Amino acid sequence: MKDERGNLYLLTGLIIGIILGIFFAWKVYPTEYFDTLPSSLKAEFKDTYRIQIASAYLANNDIIRARGRLDLLGDEDIQRGLAEQAQRIIAEGGDLEIARALGVLSAALDKENQIPTIEPTITINNQ
Repeated sequence: MKDERGNLYLLTGLIIGIILGIFFAWKVYPTEYFDTLPSSLKAEFKDTYRIQIASAYLANNDIIRARGRLDLLGDEDIQRGLAEQAQRIIAEGGDLEIARALGVLSAALDKENQIPTIEPTITINNQ
C-alpha cells in the first residue's frame, strides 16, 4: 500500500510548528531580561533613567554619583543628552519640574567640567 498524501502534510505541520513556537516564545515563555546594563535600554527607557538620576541629584546633590550613573548609559555627550531631553519635554508640554531637574543636572555637570585642575609643580632651589 502506497501513501499518496504528498507534501501537503509536511508543509501543514511546518506551519503549525512555527505558529506554536512563536506563540510559546512570545506568550508562554517570553524572554525576561535582568541585571542588564543601562546602555542596552531602548531610548524611551534611557529617558526614564535620566529622569530618575536627575530627581535623585535634586534630592542629594551628589554629582559624583549622578555622573557615575549617567556614564552607564554610554552616551557620547552626557550634558547634551540631558539638555536635549529637557527641551523635548518642554516642547511637548510635559512636566516642567522634570525638565528643570534635567536642566539643573546638566548645568551642574557643566560647572563640574569647568573647574580648573591644579597640577603640582616642583621647584628646586639651586644655591
